[in-house]
Amino acid sequence: MKKIVLVLTIMVACVASSQAINRVESGVIKTINNENVFGRLSAYLNVTDNQAADLKNVIEKTQVQLEKAEKVGDPIAYAKALHYNFAGAANILSASQYAKYRLIVRTTIKNRYQDQFPL
Repeated sequence: MKKIVLVLTIMVACVASSQAINRVESGVIKTINNENVFGRLSAYLNVTDNQAADLKNVIEKTQVQLEKAEKVGDPIAYAKALHYNFAGAANILSASQYAKYRLIVRTTIKNRYQDQFPL
């Protein structure tokens, strides 16, 4: 009986920890990091070459941090990586550019959630 309870507890813990990190966000960052997508995003945001290079660095670092957090299963590090992405973009872009960037990222995440979990 104790073994069954122990196995069930471990299963619940594994399911809970795997749902704490949702891979939708990292998929969106990975997509944005694609050269073609990033080029179109840069054109839409109308960024300078320096802004584009800095934003690319932030997105690449975010992707690395998200991958590390996923491997370890650390939801706090995962959330910090996402925060780093938005904070870095806010420091690089103008207010109007950042508003567009945030809207695109959040809308893409929302749409992917809806694709993953349709009503």
